[in-house]
Amino acid sequence: MLIRFCSTLITKLICLGALGYSKRPSPPRKCLMTGLSVWWMIMAKVFGRIGRNARVLIATEPLWSIPMNWVFFYRPMFLSIVIGLSSLEIGLMMSTFNSLLIVSPLLGGYLADRFGRKRVFMLFDSVCWLTSLAIWMVSQNIWHVLLAYIIEGLVSTIYSVWECLLVEDTVADSRSIIYGSISAIYTVGSLTMPMAGYIIRLYGLNMGVRMLFVIAFCALIPMFIIRQMYLQEPDLGRRVMRDKTFSGFKGYVKSLSIVKGDRIIIALFIITIMAGFYNSSYAYLSLYLIHPEGLGLSEDVASLIPFTSSIVSLALALSVVPTLKSRSGYLKALVMGYSLGSLAILLLISLSGNLLPLALLSAALLGFYYAVAYSVSRTFLINQIDSVDERARAKILSIAVTVSSLMNLPTPTLAGYLFSLGPKILLITILATLLLSLAILILTCCIRKGERWLNDL
Repeated sequence: MLIRFCSTLITKLICLGALGYSKRPSPPRKCLMTGLSVWWMIMAKVFGRIGRNARVLIATEPLWSIPMNWVFFYRPMFLSIVIGLSSLEIGLMMSTFNSLLIVSPLLGGYLADRFGRKRVFMLFDSVCWLTSLAIWMVSQNIWHVLLAYIIEGLVSTIYSVWECLLVEDTVADSRSIIYGSISAIYTVGSLTMPMAGYIIRLYGLNMGVRMLFVIAFCALIPMFIIRQMYLQEPDLGRRVMRDKTFSGFKGYVKSLSIVKGDRIIIALFIITIMAGFYNSSYAYLSLYLIHPEGLGLSEDVASLIPFTSSIVSLALALSVVPTLKSRSGYLKALVMGYSLGSLAILLLISLSGNLLPLALLSAALLGFYYAVAYSVSRTFLINQIDSVDERARAKILSIAVTVSSLMNLPTPTLAGYLFSLGPKILLITILATLLLSLAILILTCCIRKGERWLNDL
């Protein structure tokens, strides 16, 4: 029944995603053209300035980002309402997921430098995602959820490997285009959230979310086939495999010395840890939207919040992020994004009851944060690593994921506990982390200005 649903509903979903909740059906051709226009804008903008692997990964990314956006948004509701988990139990499941992020990325960095980026990437990415989604389709209790989270957590083995494949055959000045494109494509996934909302409204939360799992599973299969056919092992990956200094675990020692000797990398590490707190708490943001003590929206209307954020984030990812090429430009963009993100969370905290217009305003402000929090910070970090030693890229990125996961290991459980005390308490904590990140960015700007002033003397 689920497979039949997926094959017969695609055209209707494209129309709904392109035209929102309009009750009047539109011609399929018009819906397709509207839905694909953003995609062609991204492709035309980036393909001429990036390497082969980046083109393959960007071209196939929608097959992951669109359905998984739906899954990530509605899964917390599925766990809470259908499976019957408490907010604290959801936090414990996510903490289990985060515990795997402590060890798996380090293993991934080692395996990639030892056996090759493409081989390790394809093995862990395909097996873990497809297996975990298959379990999510039939999950009935907390033990099924735990097993699915454990297998999904093993995907973190290739987090740094994916980034290396993404950037290693592209010059530094064009990397902001790559990350801006990835951010834009992921944003398109959020932009199509009304499709998922329509499924939930039509079939209910239980069957509807299981359908989302099936759609994601079916979309990932062609993605993995295309990537296996067209991805290539980067030249740097081959060199590192032959370099015993970096291909073994000793490379982590040298990479740590690089991190300790660069203040900007340290600052970006701290920002990554703070962003990890927000990401670990994101599941509760969707619960906040429908909670009576939060905004009290219905499940289908709640999808308009990420939809609104996506519109702003997509515009910035396509127009502003690709133009950033200097350290000062990265810092200014991050300061602006974190400032408006903090304002958005503050607005959400101050709202009470079903105030959809103000909630949409907050979502628009969050779009500025989403546009820069990932794409700009990752471009900045990778370019800063390359300015010291590009061979250390895979291991330093692995260390960044591991340190962030280790520091945020108790975050989901803590977030669940804070949410159980009161939804607004959790949002206040999120606001504090954003303000701390903003303070670090402003301090980094001041230090850089001071260094330039001293050099001019």
